[in-house]
Amino acid sequence: MTNPQSHRESVIVGYVADGRGYDALEFAGFLARESNLDLIITMVMPVPSLYAGGHIGPFTPEDPILAEQLQAWETDALSRLPEGVNAKMELRYAHGEAHGLLDAVAEHDASMIIVGAKASPLLRAFTIGSVANALLHAASVPVALVPNGYEAPAAKVTRITGIYGAHPGSEVVIGRAVQRSVERKVPLRLLSLVQVDQTAPRDQREVSDEVRDFGGRHLQEIAIGMLDSGRATIEIAEGESFEDALRNVEWVDSEVALLGSSRLAKQGSVFLGQRARRILGALPVPAIVLPSSYQGPRYHESPTGALPIVLSNDD
Repeated sequence: MTNPQSHRESVIVGYVADGRGYDALEFAGFLARESNLDLIITMVMPVPSLYAGGHIGPFTPEDPILAEQLQAWETDALSRLPEGVNAKMELRYAHGEAHGLLDAVAEHDASMIIVGAKASPLLRAFTIGSVANALLHAASVPVALVPNGYEAPAAKVTRITGIYGAHPGSEVVIGRAVQRSVERKVPLRLLSLVQVDQTAPRDQREVSDEVRDFGGRHLQEIAIGMLDSGRATIEIAEGESFEDALRNVEWVDSEVALLGSSRLAKQGSVFLGQRARRILGALPVPAIVLPSSYQGPRYHESPTGALPIVLSNDD
């Protein structure tokens, strides 16, 4: 079996030459630094039409004016990435930006889409733009949302935070957070919102059971080892509401949050329900939203499986 740490993943970066595109690119470069990610910087343009206003005939890359502009955009975009990041830029025609990005996912067998999300200028909280909203209703892969004005820290990712509650689907967030933490060799924080969900203790499942349901016994053993060693921690967010609870949580600028989509999503797709929107609105860090039935790579059940057990806090 291929070692997941050596397998390269393709990530689609939804790009436009403005603040939203710069935010997406900033986070993409942050994730790709010292990792196995290949970035496909994707610009989507309207399908050429003879009936479109503003010019006569199709507007294609063969048009010298557009070709020159595309070259300038590509040079600028690649210059914004950290040195050593593997990236390329491509142009797509589609009837909508979200549609074009989803086509890119299918063509490149990509593992994630990254887009910039708008933010309140006063509260610095996420609001979902039209492209992000369309993706969250249709994507079958995780969608990373980046807040307005995001500036990547100099360090690489230093912590993964999985945000989960008592509703169905928490095993996806917990299991994937464990996988990503181990793959990146960084600490894991599981942020529990079960108190905010007002769930009785008898109705709460053990974290290890959630991990087993997502990734099998081997991943469960890894999670238990991480918890026992202190490399993974469980933190309870307390408050009268999701917003209040998350405001009381300490965040570092080099961490990434994972949260789940609505259990009402159609099979295999992302859908951001009201509960998840409220959580997202209170986050100060980029967030990756996982489809409700998402399955990451499945690792061997044996102790010698491809996913290494990382227990030391000295790594």
